[in-house]
Amino acid sequence: MDFLTATILSGLIYDGVKGGAMIGFDLLKSKLQGWLIDDNQIQLLVEELKEAGINEDLAPHAIERKIEEHPTLIKLLKQIKAPEYENCVVQTSHIGHNVNNNGNSTISIGDIVTTKTSE
Repeated sequence: MDFLTATILSGLIYDGVKGGAMIGFDLLKSKLQGWLIDDNQIQLLVEELKEAGINEDLAPHAIERKIEEHPTLIKLLKQIKAPEYENCVVQTSHIGHNVNNNGNSTISIGDIVTTKTSE
């Protein structure tokens, strides 16, 4: 996904709210760290979330539904681009295993098997 979706945003908001935060600039700024968004867009996002009726009492699916029903929010979300990741593995010793993993995969080292799925 190249841009922020209603599902991702509703999950980020709910995670912050269940920890006791209020939906506002500080919460969104901390949750959207790494996303390509400036402070003006964050403030506009906060205002549009309030206008859409999104508050701390809603469940994640209700937050997502309200975002999806608000065209201005959807337009704003499409302007917020996902962070770009660069994979870089640096091996500093010749002993052991250095593994860098991004996305869904299964890593096997000897008898040890680790399965990772992106959320």
